[in-house]
Amino acid sequence: MNRARLSSTERAKRTLLTLPQALYHAVHQYPGGATAIAAVDGAISPSTLNHKLSLTGTNPKHRVNIDELQLILDLTRDPRIVDALLNPIGWVGVDVSELSETDTPQSLLTGITGLLRSENDLSEQLAKAMADDHLDDDELAQFELLAVRMLQAVFKLRAVVRLKHEEGQADG
Repeated sequence: MNRARLSSTERAKRTLLTLPQALYHAVHQYPGGATAIAAVDGAISPSTLNHKLSLTGTNPKHRVNIDELQLILDLTRDPRIVDALLNPIGWVGVDVSELSETDTPQSLLTGITGLLRSENDLSEQLAKAMADDHLDDDELAQFELLAVRMLQAVFKLRAVVRLKHEEGQADG
């Protein structure tokens, strides 16, 4: 399959990112960007933070430190950062810290159904690609992202079902 390369923004939506890419996109999509994040911390200038987030690699030793990583993750709560941290070691992160009232078993099952439809479409595409023993980078990236999102959705559903069960136990 001969496809045009994805732009950085398109890739950020459709693939699992590296940690530098995830941090870059999380900060730049955060309201106010690096300026707003730096203002919360007060210890780093927006310019320095932007330099540390640069994807050009002009200064590979000038990277985000652990305190800045924590600040960015706390403020943006961007799941791509967690994905980028855990994916290289084969783990999947699931945020169940803030289940909302709209996170019902029914709504989550509806979401999983949509993911399964996407998985089916992607599986058909992958089957065709594998028939000629060639899977391109974009196809692999899309499959990996969808697989991670599916696992996250199922474990979020698990958390909501457990919560409902606990509420039922408390009610007698």
